[in-house]
Amino acid sequence: MQVLQYCAWGVGLWLNLLVISALLRGAYRQYPFAFAYSVALLLSTVAEIAASAFQPEVRRLYYWTDEIILDILVFCVVIAFIDHAAAEANRSTVQRRWLVTAAALIFAASFIIRWDPLATLNRNMTLISRDLNICAVILDLILWSLLLASRRPDRRLLLLSGGLGIQLTGAIIGGSLRGLSRSGWIPGTLLEVITGLLGLYIWWQAIRPAPVPRTSRA
Repeated sequence: MQVLQYCAWGVGLWLNLLVISALLRGAYRQYPFAFAYSVALLLSTVAEIAASAFQPEVRRLYYWTDEIILDILVFCVVIAFIDHAAAEANRSTVQRRWLVTAAALIFAASFIIRWDPLATLNRNMTLISRDLNICAVILDLILWSLLLASRRPDRRLLLLSGGLGIQLTGAIIGGSLRGLSRSGWIPGTLLEVITGLLGLYIWWQAIRPAPVPRTSRA
């Protein structure tokens, strides 16, 4: 299992670097929050690898600190995508301030409802992270509806939202499988890792420049 963990870290870092490299070619100006999330994901993976040498409690603290930061950035990414899609679809009803307010209320409500002082940190944060991922998936579905309502939907934005949706859905299902029983720990972890890598690959395919076709000599 530890070998698979290091393999997943290696592939994830490689795909993450490909996404960041593609964004640095100019797309980061259009999607600044996607760039911030990609950089934070890279740093959190490196920190998680380094924290694997510490005691389990210290490692859990590092892990959940990274997860909360990434969850906040995911909300920012989806809200920015929705704002961009609403502008293209000429929808004035979707206002950024209401989305930001709703996201802040969701964070606060999840912490208040889910936090149990008698439970372990891992259990509390797992439930909170699952709630936030579910809300982010709902926002991603709103994004898809805006994109499909457009006459000419942005193909890149469709791929970016699709990749993010796959990653979040895998995290929700994987976390639920791990929480059901010990036998669901390995399938849940594998599902979360595979969907996370697939989401990064879709992002890379969406952002990287199209290959220049070769012209044959006369």
